[in-house]
Amino acid sequence: MATPPPNARRTAPTGLCRVLAALLLAASLLSASCSRLSARSPTARRVEPRVRAVLQAHVGAARPALPRERKVPLLLVADAAGSAPAPEKGPQGAAGPLPEVAVSAAVPFAPGALRDVQLLRLLDDHGAAVPSRAKPLAVWPQGRSIRSALVAFRAALPAGGRAIYTLDYGAPPPGAPPQRAGAPAAQSAQAAVLDEALLPNPDGPIAAVLPPSWYAASLVSGPQLPVMDDRRFPGFEAGIEGALARMTPAYDAYGVTCSAPYRTYYDGPHALYQRFLRNGDAARYRRARAEAVWYRQHELRFSPDRRLAVHVCEREDWTPAAPLSWQVLRRMLGQGMVDDYLLTGDPAAREAVLAMGEALRQNQAALTGGREDVLRVTERNMAWVMMTLSSYYALDPRPELLSTLRGLADRTVAWQQQGASGAFEHDLTRADPSECERGPRGGSPFMTALLVDALMDYHALTGDPRVRDVVARAAGWLAERAITSDRRAFRYLWGCETDAYDDSGTADLNLLIVPVFGAAYALTRDPRWIEVGDALADVGVKEMLVKEPKHWNQAMRAFGRYLGYRAALPGAASEWQRSAGR
Repeated sequence: MATPPPNARRTAPTGLCRVLAALLLAASLLSASCSRLSARSPTARRVEPRVRAVLQAHVGAARPALPRERKVPLLLVADAAGSAPAPEKGPQGAAGPLPEVAVSAAVPFAPGALRDVQLLRLLDDHGAAVPSRAKPLAVWPQGRSIRSALVAFRAALPAGGRAIYTLDYGAPPPGAPPQRAGAPAAQSAQAAVLDEALLPNPDGPIAAVLPPSWYAASLVSGPQLPVMDDRRFPGFEAGIEGALARMTPAYDAYGVTCSAPYRTYYDGPHALYQRFLRNGDAARYRRARAEAVWYRQHELRFSPDRRLAVHVCEREDWTPAAPLSWQVLRRMLGQGMVDDYLLTGDPAAREAVLAMGEALRQNQAALTGGREDVLRVTERNMAWVMMTLSSYYALDPRPELLSTLRGLADRTVAWQQQGASGAFEHDLTRADPSECERGPRGGSPFMTALLVDALMDYHALTGDPRVRDVVARAAGWLAERAITSDRRAFRYLWGCETDAYDDSGTADLNLLIVPVFGAAYALTRDPRWIEVGDALADVGVKEMLVKEPKHWNQAMRAFGRYLGYRAALPGAASEWQRSAGR
């Protein structure tokens, strides 16, 4: 949504209302009010001027950016059952003040935006300073600026109540000593009155969330586009939400299985966090958070010293000397766990990322040096390993981890260069004989998309210039050779000698694959990649299949990133409007 021009007095209140609707989680009620406001703009003065100025900075734009005034609204929602204990009765039976509870918020920042947590200052809904504590959770490895910071404080809200606080990340309080991103959190005079137990409280009775435009600008989980700004693919937004609500059996009715379709396939926590980030509301935050906790409780097995973790489907006697099974590699969900840590500060999420990453780091020799290179049997094997090791490096950017990651990138570059197609060519029959009886050299478009996603995670942390050419070549292969002859979908397998797979029956996979074109555009700024991606996305949205968690996760985890990539397209807002009218 483009920011309204200064002279658009009748349309500006409508834009502001849309932001308030997202922040206050009452879109259905506010939309009616906004319709009335657009006809009577003076009513907009009912919004307190300071709050309006802060929120106006978050009106959607084609390319999300951090607000210039270095403030961000923080919405507090007392949404949990029993969220506010009843106030104690006074001597005369009168209700006393509401008791305060611990609240924490993990606030992500774009590269270079914040280097010192002492620059954070919290103001309540009346503009008064709120005593708070803050500490860095993670840094961007390049430049070492803060990627996410945990802010903890106390607040009192009645059950179901809401308040808009303001987080100022501009100037330090008078006399505050500098606090480096990598240093332990210092205790300011304001913070001295707070208990260390306040850090963190991600499941407390009051949720604290930020506008979706802030999450998009922060790049905390890759490129995103807020749902309220997606005019180009409204069918996706309606379809993905409707499918989750109508799923039968329900999403959370699925459990752990080592063979049949299972709940977290394609990283359910990551998919649900992508959904939250694009909406920014407390209910979706709670749902994503619950899935991350469920995954750790039900699907991870830690070593006795908790330094290593593998999926429960791995043999109980596994050691790093034996390669992890292919089925387990796709169940090690580094992206979802790093999302959970960067957006909640929960140390259990950090522990899971580091333990899975260390298991994979120690397993590299077994995975690549045995009778076969397990990581190059299919693109998917390399993808999941690179995603988790990138998540590990994001939280613990040590040189030895960077060396491991670069080693994976070296293998990936060499793999692609061994063929002339741009695919990551491998023996199709070896991976799954039931899908291809004979096909010694081919590739899988949907698995390639996963590998490109992993490469983009790696690139965001390292800036490795080789990724640009690898992704562009993969996009060229998809657009020219792996596409079906009617150009509506991708061949399920490319290069299979016993089945050409030249049909569009797999168009539901388009939403998983088109982010490759978005990534190619992000790296090359060649708009033709968006033209190709949009055409295939239109078919994918129409043919979207999201009847169980596996399919829902694969669409949600991927397509939001495509929308984030294409948001950087010059004139994107007007292009969306033209496309919608076609």
